[in-house]
Amino acid sequence: MNNYSRRFLSATCLVALGAISCPLVAQQAPQPAQPASQSITAVSTRGLGIKRVIGAPYSADQVTVTTQTLADGTKITRQRLDKEYQDGQGRRREESFKSGVESVAQDDSPEWVRIVDPMVGVSYRLNPRDRTAQKTEIPRGRHLRKTTGASANLTSAEPLPPQPTREDLGTQVIEGLEATGERITQTIPAGAEGNDQPIQITYERWYSTKAHLTLLSVTNDPRYGETVTRLTNLLLDEPPADLFQVPADYSIEEVQPVAKPKPESE
Repeated sequence: MNNYSRRFLSATCLVALGAISCPLVAQQAPQPAQPASQSITAVSTRGLGIKRVIGAPYSADQVTVTTQTLADGTKITRQRLDKEYQDGQGRRREESFKSGVESVAQDDSPEWVRIVDPMVGVSYRLNPRDRTAQKTEIPRGRHLRKTTGASANLTSAEPLPPQPTREDLGTQVIEGLEATGERITQTIPAGAEGNDQPIQITYERWYSTKAHLTLLSVTNDPRYGETVTRLTNLLLDEPPADLFQVPADYSIEEVQPVAKPKPESE
């Protein structure tokens, strides 16, 4: 990914999601849960446009369908199912199933499970096939670094992507909840990525203020096709506590996070 693409993705995500960081650009560490007396806090997750909020318990199926249309009209469709759970403490569980399925039986095992517990600063990746888990410590916060003059001069020499436009789509009912829609359009200028014509990308999301969730998002990018992500079987209840714990019969391996090298300018 070139520098222009990174800056374009950053700008698009910031406009689309406000304070939510984009998982395609930088993975934000989960933040510690806040007491009920404090205002709820947004946190980022994978999946562009799916907005999560600490302190808003829910469970849902997330179905993602990507469709690519070739020059001769041939369509390639890929589908993925993830099950998601979040409790009032901000703990999260994600279950990923094999590609191509839209629903699974109750006794079907996921390919892998991820549990994130910001309360104690750990995450687990579970493999249900061999009953193993990898434990990784996660940072409890993000540290902002001051931009040095050298790096500022380097980035200022690159052209900024054009500002995206926003369009209000009104409201509609999704999963029994009223959702507000917005469409964001971003144009990549000709020549920015070797393209001889401008590339227009649209991102649409439908957000429920009651559930504090994006219930539906649609991204149309001529380079990759259309991606539709929808939450279904949504329940706004506290999930069972054992979902956020590693089963007793799993063997746990501790994995040390790899430290990123510091830039020479620091």
